[in-house]
Amino acid sequence: MKNRTDNKFLFIDTETGGTIPTKHSLLSIGLIVWDTNFGEIARKEIFIKYRRYFVTKEAQRINKFNKNNQNNIGIEPANAVEELMNFINAYFPEDFYVTIIGHNVHFDIDFLKVLFRKCGKSFDNYFSHRYIDTYSVFKTLALAGVLDKDLNSSADAFKYFNIVVENRHDALDDCLATVKLYEKMINLLSNK
Repeated sequence: MKNRTDNKFLFIDTETGGTIPTKHSLLSIGLIVWDTNFGEIARKEIFIKYRRYFVTKEAQRINKFNKNNQNNIGIEPANAVEELMNFINAYFPEDFYVTIIGHNVHFDIDFLKVLFRKCGKSFDNYFSHRYIDTYSVFKTLALAGVLDKDLNSSADAFKYFNIVVENRHDALDDCLATVKLYEKMINLLSNK
């Protein structure tokens, strides 16, 4: 049985062509290795290209998706999984399940599971079934009265905690903002 890391986590954020993992394209993955003692250790962004994209008009507007740009910077799905695993293996021992943190992270995990499955890999062989969702954390803080405002979205939370996101709906920049949000919530709890 594999162990779990107790002080190192992987923050993730994805940009997608829509909201249905089995239908819409996974366009990019933002990754940050974060340690409870040292903060951010490493970061990476992976862009994925396909022969055919499945992107809704709404997602195209939000992500500013451009097929030519995506093809220029993207890599094939199997190469994306390999690059993701190489990145993770550089920071996590092979005998550990990696715990993921993110905002509404189940969405991102569902897209990653589909990507892994299409590439003949099992997501569950590498990642813990437990994860931390920043939405759940700030909703709990609001319900407990630790926050003086009920926050309903990442945009609300970033504004509340004065977190500036360089390029909103860029996987790595949103991932960086989520790390800052999580650190601010930890600091808030530490001071209570």
